[in-house]
Amino acid sequence: MVFWEGYVSDEVMGTFAPIVVYWLYAGFFQLLPPLDNYRLHTRKEEHVKNSVPLSSVIKGVLLQQLVQALVAHLLFLGLGFSYREGVMVFWEGYVSDEVMGTFAPIVVYWLYAGFFQLLPPLDNYRLHTRKEEHVKNSVPLSSVIKGVLLQQLVQALVAHLLFLVTSETGLVGTEIQPSLVVQIFQIIVAMFVMDTWQYFVHRYMHINKFLYRHIHSQHHKLVVPYAIGALYNHPLEGLLLDTVGGAISFLISGMTARTAVIFFCFAVVKTVDDHCGLWLPGNLFHMFFQNNTAYHDIHHQLHGLKYNFSQPFFPIWDKLLGTYMPYDLIKRPEGGFEARLSKD
Repeated sequence: MVFWEGYVSDEVMGTFAPIVVYWLYAGFFQLLPPLDNYRLHTRKEEHVKNSVPLSSVIKGVLLQQLVQALVAHLLFLGLGFSYREGVMVFWEGYVSDEVMGTFAPIVVYWLYAGFFQLLPPLDNYRLHTRKEEHVKNSVPLSSVIKGVLLQQLVQALVAHLLFLVTSETGLVGTEIQPSLVVQIFQIIVAMFVMDTWQYFVHRYMHINKFLYRHIHSQHHKLVVPYAIGALYNHPLEGLLLDTVGGAISFLISGMTARTAVIFFCFAVVKTVDDHCGLWLPGNLFHMFFQNNTAYHDIHHQLHGLKYNFSQPFFPIWDKLLGTYMPYDLIKRPEGGFEARLSKD
């Protein structure tokens, strides 16, 4: 017996456990204080002698781990391990719905945010120049990564407890799934509930000066948003705004753990996209959602702090309660775009 039996197949653990362990153990060292008395090199040497920034290191590691995961998956397939056929979802027989609901949104976050991090500069599609990003943002990428990992740790613990309490089949059973129409309705309900919760909590954190100064201002240290910083929040805000909001959406909608996988992964992708800082042609989120990258970018600017609180899906509450701020997307002469408050 091993601790993951009944949760995850040996093949999945063999593929992804080394990657998870890498980031947990490396992240542990990254979270440590400077510890100058125990270093083999001074911090000054680290900055002077190393010729590659942390962001490039992260990109390189993620790329290598992607290749490793693909090779491991093909290796296990080639050795003829017991993969099941004819399943309703691709993870059935590998991982329980509860485990997927807990960890899939985290994996999706780093895959999608990592995709943006791996892109070339794309200066012709940026809402802010790279110079603005370095000058205006007051927190380094390493601190952003630490903050996001901490929030995701709390989210995973809450999700695990939530699924334990609400599951009707236990950890290894198969729960009867509602019809597709019912699942779509539940997702729509969950979207509305999440939008409602996040609008009012988010807006109150701006109204209450104490909460803004000591909690919510951490997220606004990224005046120029980027994908990896989408969930960079104070731990208390991450708990109240995202984790509790997600739990309430799950409970009120009545969705199963399997439906929750789809909903939370979609919510994560939408949130990352809203913070990516790029206005890319053909982006479906820009086509179908008025609450998009440029809309949220207005809120991150000093002149837009009192507007566009809605997230992550629709601007309904902004429009109903007078906090909706329209914008014009202006093409900059030097390349890229700028979201400006509309003159109308």
